[in-house]
Amino acid sequence: MSEVKSEDRTYHDYVIKDGEFIGDFENLYRDIDDPWRQSSQPNKYARIAGITHLKNFQIKSVLECGSGLGYYANWIHKETGIAPLGIDISKEAIVKAQKLFPNLRFRVSDVTTDLLKYKQFDCILFSEIVWYILPDLNSIFELLTKEFKGKYLLVNQVFYKGTQQYGNEFFTNLSEFIEYVPFTLLGASESTMSEDITIETSSIYRID
Repeated sequence: MSEVKSEDRTYHDYVIKDGEFIGDFENLYRDIDDPWRQSSQPNKYARIAGITHLKNFQIKSVLECGSGLGYYANWIHKETGIAPLGIDISKEAIVKAQKLFPNLRFRVSDVTTDLLKYKQFDCILFSEIVWYILPDLNSIFELLTKEFKGKYLLVNQVFYKGTQQYGNEFFTNLSEFIEYVPFTLLGASESTMSEDITIETSSIYRID
C-alpha cells in the first residue's frame, strides 16, 4: 500500500482512523494549517452553547483543555470578557496559537497528568477532547471530585450519526455521556444540520 502524502491527509490520519486511536497531534499541527477548521468553525452550535453556559452561570475563569490554535479561546474572550488559559498537548499548536492571539495565554500541558496545577479555575472546559482521553477519563473524574468540588465542568463534544467506531464501549451519544459523567448536570444542548454526519453537543456540570 502506498504511503499517504501529507498534503492528501486529513486530521483522521493523525487522530482516529478506522476505529483506531493514533494521537499524533504534533505532526497534525505541523502538517495541516487548520486541521479542525477552527478559523471558520462551520458548525458553531456547540461553541455558542458553551459560551451561553459560561454566561448563565456567571463563570469568571476558564481552563480550556484542547485549545488547539486558540480560536475558541478568543471567541470566549470576545463574548464574555473571560481570558481563558488554553492548554494543549501539542507544542506546535501552542506556538501557533500564541502568534495568532498574543493577548491570550496558552501553555503546553497534558490534561491527563497536569490538571492539579489548575485548581484556581472556576471551570474546566473539555474542548472536543473526550475521545482522546478515554483511557484516563475515570481517573480525571476522580481528581475533579477530590480537588475541584463546587466548580464546573463544561464539555463540548461531537458525536456521530451511526458511524462511530471508536469508544463505543463508553458512550455513543449525549444521553449516554451524561449518564456516564458522575456530576450534576446543569444544562445541555445538541444540534446538527441535515447534511452533517456529526451532532454537536455542549453540556455543563457542577462538580460534586
